[in-house]
Amino acid sequence: MLKKFKTDLAAANAVCDRVETLLSVKKDALICIAGGDTPLQTMQELVRRSKTGQIDFREAYFVGLDEWVGLGLETPGSCRATLFSQLFDKLIGLKKEHICFFDGKAEDLAEECDRIDQFVDKRGGIDFILLGIGMNGHLGFNEPGVQIDLNAHVVELDSVTKQVMSKYFEKDLPLTQGISLGMKQILASKEIVVLATGTKKAEIIQLTVETEPTPQIPATFMKKAKNAQFFVDEAAGSLV
Repeated sequence: MLKKFKTDLAAANAVCDRVETLLSVKKDALICIAGGDTPLQTMQELVRRSKTGQIDFREAYFVGLDEWVGLGLETPGSCRATLFSQLFDKLIGLKKEHICFFDGKAEDLAEECDRIDQFVDKRGGIDFILLGIGMNGHLGFNEPGVQIDLNAHVVELDSVTKQVMSKYFEKDLPLTQGISLGMKQILASKEIVVLATGTKKAEIIQLTVETEPTPQIPATFMKKAKNAQFFVDEAAGSLV
């Protein structure tokens, strides 16, 4: 289902409303928030609601969606650096031991995937996940051609992802792989929101809406989930 909002801020507030409702009934819910540019307004509003006491994060849990292989917290623009600087470090009362995030610099990436899988399984799966949508339709680092039955896994980055990744970093980085939650975990989430804002996302939103589920456009898999919604502003939804 697609919901269209007048502005990107209105869409971000709608996402925050869902998180607020969830934590009011399940204080220890497991939440996943994507990194990148699109969720930044959502993060800012979650921080504001935390500081005013509107949302209580003291018992909440968070799991990371993805990370660039080779990067860690010390690299500005990494998923981990973005989530910690813009969200986790600013939420009142959030326990650091309640956060489980991919370490892109881990020596054993398979072991890292197992660690994330175990954390998600121990919490009974993800209660709420906020996803962005890539220009190629990827979700996290689930790139075109992804298998639908995977949990956390290492991914070879798609050419489109490599082209746009420079916007996140101060200098060019030789990144070729990502590590990500898999489509199996994402689709099993109890509530899924795919957030898209701006005219640059209009074409991929149109393509996703008009295309039957296919591994070549991972976002189309959301049509298989009754609990998934697309939140778009008028710019991103201008072609649908």
